[in-house]
Amino acid sequence: MTTFALNNLWNYLQGLMLSQSEREWLVGKLSEPVEKVSEEAKEDIAKKTYKAIPISPKLKWLRIHIAAAPQWNRQEAWNRLTDKQREEATKLHLSAEDMDERTFYIIEKHLK
Repeated sequence: MTTFALNNLWNYLQGLMLSQSEREWLVGKLSEPVEKVSEEAKEDIAKKTYKAIPISPKLKWLRIHIAAAPQWNRQEAWNRLTDKQREEATKLHLSAEDMDERTFYIIEKHLK
């Protein structure tokens, strides 16, 4: 919570008409330690949550085809550029090692 939110909460709590037992109960609740969840428990919760979400056939198909797709080949992408595109890219200090998908797309579309 932000300082502003905490100040507003504090002002609200001070304005409440609480009995002594209610104040003691509130103090007890506010001073209770927060339960910490282990990393293993978080992973278990995440697995259970994701298992409960149904996956559409289209999403299953997409996952299979993405996993089976060939890996991006930087040298092959560099070779697919025209001589002029490679020359312009070299002027920009780009080489085959810099050919990720985004860079290739920009060069291919904008350096003609």
